[in-house]
Amino acid sequence: MDFVLGIGGYDLDRVEAEVQLQESKETGNCHHGDEHGHHHDHVHDSAVTSVSIVSEGVLDLDEVNDWLERLVDEKGEDLYRLKGVISVNESSGRFVFQGVHSMLEGCPAKPWEPDEKRVNKLVFIGRNLDEAALRKAFNGCLV
Repeated sequence: MDFVLGIGGYDLDRVEAEVQLQESKETGNCHHGDEHGHHHDHVHDSAVTSVSIVSEGVLDLDEVNDWLERLVDEKGEDLYRLKGVISVNESSGRFVFQGVHSMLEGCPAKPWEPDEKRVNKLVFIGRNLDEAALRKAFNGCLV
């Protein structure tokens, strides 16, 4: 299906790379200011922000599904992009998810290495994101 659509929707390496890029932007390793030295046809909106969650641990997949489905139902118009690579219970592999507005997809991915730390990495981009609420909901999914 990805071949036909050409979206690479479940390309784990691409999702992980995008999550890491977003992390580096938020920690100040990349700069993106309003003055770029060139013109834009758009205006920067201070209500649009991103939230990254990086945390070791194992998540309850049912709880994560419930949380993310509620999130896109309630905030879908304001959620421009969400994606993540997570460690879930009863699985030796990663679980990858991504979404745009009210659309959400997820699937199992490659296994964790035996000595690899299971680090969950999630990124949310949208308008008026409540970082504290996102972190609290994430923590509620930890096993």
